[in-house]
Amino acid sequence: MKLIVFLWILFYLLPVPAISQFRVDPYLLPADNGQLLISWFSELGEEGRLQYWNIIEKDTTVVFSRPQLLTELSYSELEESERVDFPDMFVNENWKHQLYTESLSPGRKYSYVVIQGRDTFYSHFQAPPLPGQRKPIRIVALADTETDPAGRTIFRKWEPGFQTDESSGRPEGVLNYLLTESEGLQYNVHEVTEENPDLILLPGDLVQGGGYQRAWDEFFFHFSGKFGHPISTIPLLPAIGNWENYGGPNGGYNPLAVQKSRSKYSSYFTMPENNKSNYRNFYYRVDYGPVTIITLDSSNGLPDSTDFDTNININLSDYPGDDLPDINPGSDQWNWAIEQLREARDLGQIIIVQFHHIPYSSGGHSLPLTAENSSGQAGIPMRVYTPEFKKYGVVAVICGHNESLEHSVVDGIHFWDVGIAGDGFGFSIDDKDPRRENPYRQWVAHRDARELWEGEKLISGGKHYGHLVIEIVPKENNGYKIEMIPRYIFPVTDKFGRVSSTEVRTYDNIVEFETN
Repeated sequence: MKLIVFLWILFYLLPVPAISQFRVDPYLLPADNGQLLISWFSELGEEGRLQYWNIIEKDTTVVFSRPQLLTELSYSELEESERVDFPDMFVNENWKHQLYTESLSPGRKYSYVVIQGRDTFYSHFQAPPLPGQRKPIRIVALADTETDPAGRTIFRKWEPGFQTDESSGRPEGVLNYLLTESEGLQYNVHEVTEENPDLILLPGDLVQGGGYQRAWDEFFFHFSGKFGHPISTIPLLPAIGNWENYGGPNGGYNPLAVQKSRSKYSSYFTMPENNKSNYRNFYYRVDYGPVTIITLDSSNGLPDSTDFDTNININLSDYPGDDLPDINPGSDQWNWAIEQLREARDLGQIIIVQFHHIPYSSGGHSLPLTAENSSGQAGIPMRVYTPEFKKYGVVAVICGHNESLEHSVVDGIHFWDVGIAGDGFGFSIDDKDPRRENPYRQWVAHRDARELWEGEKLISGGKHYGHLVIEIVPKENNGYKIEMIPRYIFPVTDKFGRVSSTEVRTYDNIVEFETN
């Protein structure tokens, strides 16, 4: 008991100490049967110790990890040659530790400690509520973090948006965004943590090249490392995007590079089981109180390189692995998804679906593969699911891909592109190419968050990094009130256009509705 009290005092009074033996600090993933998976990585193969306890009952569980060396996460020769430019590269040993919690009391708060070698990490979590339990739920969604080390110095191209009548117009010299990619993501992640959500959804493009190990290091620096720790307290639900299939400088879309890239993704994210063991980690279901979240892998459609496909660069015929599911009707993934939708509907759950390739948009990926000037990375094939989403009462579909904030409504279903986490700034190009018109669009930042400039100073509006907050609150008698709130990080500038601070703002497109 004295030890528990001592650790409890340490957790609340002391900052997290500098950590050297953790390569990735502990982070939370959802698991089956209302449990959680606590994962971390070390550079040495020593066993780790996890202790967690209910802060009310003070019963401590102690378990030990069995580290697994993952050679697929080793640096390539190219990455080793970069050490002179990146002093925070690791020794190049990736030992994976993962431990499932047991017998958590639904909804209760827990503290936990992970001891790895001479270092200790303190954090906390809340046990998932029972499926179907009527309680308020808050979810934060953001996509297209696309991390890599270069993001610390890159100011992304910033296409001028539509202007207010009072605006003096974007200054001619302002061609790039006012924060680096890494700065934008760090501010964004900080505000995500401040939102204190129950879950974080990240529908794809986590890294700038799934085969580039330094990009994965950078991702975890932001989400469970030196730049931030949101997923040490809040479970992460990722979806795989096109960038996670891409080898980056280690092979691009070479079939072997794609396989290695997917292997890296799967190494970090052990997700709940589905109907095919070789597809595990790529599509899965999570029940959290009254909400069911279904995550799909939109990487590939069959036949390849047709209007049924989402990526012209990935072909099952030359893919050397067996972990690349098809998206289309009759496939294993499709059959599993329909079964989950039906079951969740029968249980009266609020259903949210996430995957990467946004089906309805007006941005750069809004043409099918066979169209002239297609990006070769089409979201349109995922429209095949819309009738099923309608049939089973899906309330929202959360995606990324166009690096834009765009909201569409199709048959009463809210489709969101939330690809504004911390990388590029996509924009609507339907005025330049009418084929990209999105008749379902309700709002898009490029057009509707009109910029107001006073000389060199941005007063309001514009495309910025941010995230979507989803609030789900039970109504008094039956059903739920659902509110979708788009937040963004606004760079406050002085009269010379220099950033002096940032502040959190809300776009003028809050969506509210109720379910029965």
